[in-house]
Amino acid sequence: MTSRRFYFNRGMIRQNLRQHSWIAAVYLLGLLFALPLQMFLGGNPDTPPQKVDDLFRISGSLPMLFTLTLPVAAGLLLFRYLQHKGAADMAHSLPLRRKHLLTVQLFSGSILLLVPVWLTALAAGVMQNWDGNMFLYSGADVWTWGAIVSVLTLFLFTLTSFVGICLGLTVLQGIVVYILLILPAVLSQMVLYHLSIYLYGFPYQNNLRGIDYWSPFLHMMEITAKPYTWGELGIYAALIVLFVLLSYVLYRKRRVETAGQAMAFTYFNPLFRGGVMLSAMLISGTYFAQMRSGLSGWSFTGFALGAVIGYAGAEMVIRKSWQILNRKLPLQFAGYAVVLGLLLYLPVSPMTGFEARVPAADTISEIYAGSNYEGYRDSQPAAVSSVDYNTIGSPYKGIAPFSSDPTYITNVRKLHEALVQVRPGDGEGRYKIYSERTLFGYTLVYKLKDGSKITRQYNVPQAGFEPELKAVMESPEFKRTKYLLPLLDKPIASIQVSSGVRSVTISEPADIAAFKMLLKKEILNMSFKDQTDDAVPLATIRIATEESMNHPYSGYLFEGYNWNPSFHELGAWLEQKGYADKVRIKADDLLSVEVAKQSSEDVLPNGVNYDPEAHLRLAREGGRSVIVKDKARIEDILKIRRNYSSKTDSYFALVKFKNGNGEYYRLNASEMTPELKSLLP
Repeated sequence: MTSRRFYFNRGMIRQNLRQHSWIAAVYLLGLLFALPLQMFLGGNPDTPPQKVDDLFRISGSLPMLFTLTLPVAAGLLLFRYLQHKGAADMAHSLPLRRKHLLTVQLFSGSILLLVPVWLTALAAGVMQNWDGNMFLYSGADVWTWGAIVSVLTLFLFTLTSFVGICLGLTVLQGIVVYILLILPAVLSQMVLYHLSIYLYGFPYQNNLRGIDYWSPFLHMMEITAKPYTWGELGIYAALIVLFVLLSYVLYRKRRVETAGQAMAFTYFNPLFRGGVMLSAMLISGTYFAQMRSGLSGWSFTGFALGAVIGYAGAEMVIRKSWQILNRKLPLQFAGYAVVLGLLLYLPVSPMTGFEARVPAADTISEIYAGSNYEGYRDSQPAAVSSVDYNTIGSPYKGIAPFSSDPTYITNVRKLHEALVQVRPGDGEGRYKIYSERTLFGYTLVYKLKDGSKITRQYNVPQAGFEPELKAVMESPEFKRTKYLLPLLDKPIASIQVSSGVRSVTISEPADIAAFKMLLKKEILNMSFKDQTDDAVPLATIRIATEESMNHPYSGYLFEGYNWNPSFHELGAWLEQKGYADKVRIKADDLLSVEVAKQSSEDVLPNGVNYDPEAHLRLAREGGRSVIVKDKARIEDILKIRRNYSSKTDSYFALVKFKNGNGEYYRLNASEMTPELKSLLP
């Protein structure tokens, strides 16, 4: 009885509930509005009730708005007495040990926050079969919703309580709590970006997968896109226990006179200074490095500026004063700067061997090379509770991207070795290659025999790497993943061929089978020149598999195929079947065609040098443009049109369609007919 009286002092609990009961009331009203009420307001009354397998899909992240605010508010108010000296003296003068006082506060907050969650879950369960409820769900869905919200609520409350014990200012406590909720994702992104700037080949995009969900705040706001798994809830439950245990340990050591100070424990000061400095250095250093790529002076200036700002800001918060200068400050700052500078430099230094590492051929079991790795990786099978509804209908699902072909592995390694040796786009030319060369964004992934992976990402310029690229891109293994050929082996419901102006749908099983066979044959026969040719496709090909049409969250049309001018056999079949005439763009589909000579004398300001409208304006002013009206000549233009690029000593055309669209194309002078040349200036 004595233990229960001390640990659960009824008088203090009653006082807490009476004083802060408005938190429970607001939380309950918010959750009732966000879930049960939305069951009647969120659906379509003219359609049958919609079945959902997750109650968060009824109202989205709306319940999380209240979960992210009310538990934090409860933690701030229940532990506010620690931040004011008078209230702290009074509370600690009571005939209660500190562990008893902390137990009362934690218990009171848990009651205030969990009762609204349980009442809301009870209401959702009671309303399950009510008339007017626009959604169908099971009792297990209600229990899951209640468990998720309960765990997240306790996590936020115990985190806020723990931070309140470590700090001495209520305002700073609230700010630090939300910073900690966002910090894992933000800091990880800054670190990855720092590595991508200074490590050639670092797979920045590949490492961004799911990084936003590292932040509890962002994950809660995106809960419908990525529901919580039981494993993740287990991690949050472990953190709750950890925060409670640390709170008991630190509360016992906290001095009453630290109320009103920024830090309640002086040994947290170095961690606070270092954390603020590191974040400021990453933000400032990466910003300057990005704006002035390859110029080490600007990068160093950015890191130095971030270090000064971060250290000064942290010191002002700790001292609660602008007056931070003293004799020891320069030496302390230098110590922090050296340690953090080494922390930022060592991972990107040559000592890691990251940039030059190419695995030996006899250590590789499988390999991938291409630009679609994220699509393959994100579509891998996942547990039902962790399904990402943005990728559930991915056409890459169930298709293995890796190849164990020895010849293909050798060719990819040769390309990798050439990239490591030449390092195109590194240093001052980091962004210059984007505007001056044809690039291929490649991800190289090695599966090693020891079970590990090595991943690199490069922008590979076509010029100078033709032999290596040709060997890789003409391989059937590359084409299998690049053009997703296994998708053509699946049962297909329909094929849509569209030129943007006209379209036709192929739905006859015999025609679908013939089309698939010819398309696959044409892709496997594509040469390196065919794959790098900038000729405008005659039409795009959209594939609808039977699996996608039957999936409740999918129904996608995969648009990764084209009817290229080099596909002669497929083109002949389309002509024979009468599909080509229904798809191909004709002169009658156009309003006008204006052709102009591309001149090397055009002088345009930076930023608009590749603007076709600006070049056309100069061509008109210089008398280098002409309106083509002859339908035969227009047909000639449509046959030789290429994707627009600003190349001198060539022509470009503005084609306006009757549907209101307009496109710019490039014309090679060598491909023009004599009749067309006679019309041009």
